[in-house]
Amino acid sequence: MKRVFLPVSFLITIILTIHIYERSFDKRNSYEKFLLNKADRFAAAEPVINKEAEAPDYPGMAAFREYIMTVDPGLGYVPKERLWNAYQQTLTAEKDDLRDDPILEWQGTGANMGGRTRALMFDPNDENFKKVWSGGVTGGLWYNDDITNTNIEWTPIGDFWSNLAISCITYDPNNTQIFYVGTGEAQTARFIYRESSGLGAGIFRSVDGGETWEQIPSTTGFKYITEIAVRDEDGTSAIYAGVASGTYMGEDHESQPSDGLYRSVDGGETWEQVLPEIEGYSDEIYVPADIEITANGRIFIGTMENLDLHGGATILYSDSGMEGSWTIYDDYNIVISNDGGINVPARTNVASAPSDPDIVYAQFAGGYLTQSGYYNYKGRYIIKSTDGGNSWQQKNIPDESWAERAWHNFILRVDPSNPEALFTGGQDLWKSSNSGASWSHISDWSLMYSGGGDAYVHADQHNIKFQPGSSTTAVFTSDGGIFLTTTANLAYPVFIERNQGYNTLQFYSGAINPSAGSRLYIGGLQDNGTLYYKGFPLSINDMIDGGDGAFCFYDENEQAIFITSVYYNSYTVWVNGGWVNGFGQGGTFISPADYDYKENILYANGVSITGSQANKINRCSGIPYYINDELVNMGTNTSVAFSHVKYSDYSPEGTSTLFLGTQSGKLYKIEHAESSPQATELTGPDFPTANISCIAVGSSEDILTVTFSNYGVSSVWLTTDGGETWTEKETNLPDIPIRWALFHPENNGQVMLATETGIWVTNMMMEDETTWYPASEGMANV
Repeated sequence: MKRVFLPVSFLITIILTIHIYERSFDKRNSYEKFLLNKADRFAAAEPVINKEAEAPDYPGMAAFREYIMTVDPGLGYVPKERLWNAYQQTLTAEKDDLRDDPILEWQGTGANMGGRTRALMFDPNDENFKKVWSGGVTGGLWYNDDITNTNIEWTPIGDFWSNLAISCITYDPNNTQIFYVGTGEAQTARFIYRESSGLGAGIFRSVDGGETWEQIPSTTGFKYITEIAVRDEDGTSAIYAGVASGTYMGEDHESQPSDGLYRSVDGGETWEQVLPEIEGYSDEIYVPADIEITANGRIFIGTMENLDLHGGATILYSDSGMEGSWTIYDDYNIVISNDGGINVPARTNVASAPSDPDIVYAQFAGGYLTQSGYYNYKGRYIIKSTDGGNSWQQKNIPDESWAERAWHNFILRVDPSNPEALFTGGQDLWKSSNSGASWSHISDWSLMYSGGGDAYVHADQHNIKFQPGSSTTAVFTSDGGIFLTTTANLAYPVFIERNQGYNTLQFYSGAINPSAGSRLYIGGLQDNGTLYYKGFPLSINDMIDGGDGAFCFYDENEQAIFITSVYYNSYTVWVNGGWVNGFGQGGTFISPADYDYKENILYANGVSITGSQANKINRCSGIPYYINDELVNMGTNTSVAFSHVKYSDYSPEGTSTLFLGTQSGKLYKIEHAESSPQATELTGPDFPTANISCIAVGSSEDILTVTFSNYGVSSVWLTTDGGETWTEKETNLPDIPIRWALFHPENNGQVMLATETGIWVTNMMMEDETTWYPASEGMANV
């Protein structure tokens, strides 16, 4: 018998390799359990979706998807504060860019539709009061030089604004060139079924009427700014900032030094917290949800619940604004607390009558614990005072369901010249002309599906501002941007959408018509369905599919065919612009998918967020007319959803080759996906345990780039031998989510990345040393 002796070093290498693989396997399996536990809890709280019914949006679904994609796996939450550092690195890289080749220049397609907007202000330096400023919670800071002229478009303010969740804006009445902007969406940063759209970065200031901006250093500890107001106090400009703490992507973010109302009389250099402690809870300060200054200078504060659910549904007022001067009205805190069902005192809005400082209205929300362990909040009461807040009388509410998501959409405003006329907003707008004795339902969000109309205002109301000196012209903000009326004094005002150029839409995906030189695109959007771009700015009349639009595709062989989708793999096939077929099943909220245009087969993730239908792809063949829709096991070894699906253009004739990535960082190649799938795992030994966001194929299936979208991981990897070996290629990129990757079709060395701070590009992907450069001229973040 012949004996073979292996070197000790070789045996050690084998043992170490097995040990590393086992540790990686255990870590990845553990992370999959973490994701599934999160999903189980979320799924129990999320409302059940009726695919057939019209609905304004499902913000909780979108937020959970974003959490999975960006959570730092080592921390268990999303470290959003790293984004500011990433932006600074991006600016430095742009300044240091000495390349000879031209920087890419981008042109926007234009849109006359808007996204969620809370901040709103008429420019005090415009003598005609037609210039308006607005801020989106994900869409940046904008201004419009004439809100009354539908031909005037919105202009974005550049720099970092599109990365900030803008919550409020105001100006200094003693120096109208000074503006203040607050950041952080506190309204949604509660323990509810969804997460906040954005953590704040304090307060920003302009001293030249909005031309330039700077962050106020003393406010960096303010995680969420609910409202800012500036009051003239005998010639001194006193700034009041409502500061809150909140929950963002799995982590509590507590404002420092505490929640409360902060007052500054030196332009924001120093601050003093002036509100009292919540009665019965030492060391807990009331949290302002709303700041209202009456015509005679009295300051009213409407509160919201803190992270411990204390202190909501309370009104405080003061004439001096100083510590120790506040009168507390908490009757409705007590009323709601004693309610058997909806017993969490919550968000409070206050609105004073500009024409009579003694008349003040307020509305309260109450919360309740759902069976799943999350809280929901709805509008409960409206009250009125005719003596400046000394006493209050309860009024009627529009109806029991007027504000069923009051943590999110809740606004109250009084007509400037008629103290008995007031507006309230929840999902839609309501108006009363008799101090709340009766109400009229004056807007209807569902008209978006039939081209709009005089009563159309997008769902979820957030702000109302009257033009100074007018009771007829007012601007309204919602989840669909900006709306104007010049007939606010009428019982049923006529509304006009004023989103021309207000490009704050959120796209999940897009597809370009493959015909040479074509300017036809389709895209799936959060809360705005699927839009069909035909060369003109997008509007609601370009909506060809409703709900939350998801992945969409053109058929590269037959350009007359394109495919759209909404949540949970609900697909529609169109031929020559007409509906032909519907299909699809299973999957996640926005299921990754790809289309084999040669064999007319669509492949989409079939695994749910809770792991049911594990390892399955929704395979839909026979497109467009004779569709066979089935869930097919790919033979992979994963318990979580597929996070990316990529069809290979190099598939052998008559077959489909796929590359699949998972939420835990596993990578698979699937051959013969069209018939009997054969899976080969290509997961790199050093791949992070994180969400694979994209798999890009170069000039052959041997050349692949894989990207990850989580914070805190190595985000870019390259193989040139079909997955046998992998090289990390993140190099000088900031620690930011990478959303997508694309090879140049004729040059494997050039790769573009879509990131949280815009487009980055390299021409050295195939070299040992890879350097990335920003290339986002003309566009914001992707």
